Amino acid sequence: KVERVAEYIPEQGIEGDSSGDLLVVGWGGTYGHLHTATAQLRAEGRKISLAHFNHILPLPRNAGTIWGGFKKVLVCELNSGQFAGYLSMKFPGTDFIRYNKVQGLPFTVSELVTKFNELLN
Repeated sequence: KVERVAEYIPEQGIEGDSSGDLLVVGWGGTYGHLHTATAQLRAEGRKISLAHFNHILPLPRNAGTIWGGFKKVLVCELNSGQFAGYLSMKFPGTDFIRYNKVQGLPFTVSELVTKFNELLN
């Protein structure tokens, strides 16, 4: 029954191009920092995009198709990686790289830019 709700929620959007070198995935309160870091790198010409999820149970019906155009998919979470684990179970053919922070503090833009550049190089 829960999965049928996906018919009524909007499809998942992507900030940036629908293909590239790195897709950053986030959810919840990580949006501002992820948006700023990815926008900064796109302005520098990097092929990076952001998919920030507002709906996770169920996932938007197009969720399984958005990773296909990217060389790497990085899931950034302020916990030990529950969303990345959930995505790995739902989409077993995709290699989700995890970037977790469990310190009770938000990501900083500078640490995100450093991590993104590490994966892009």
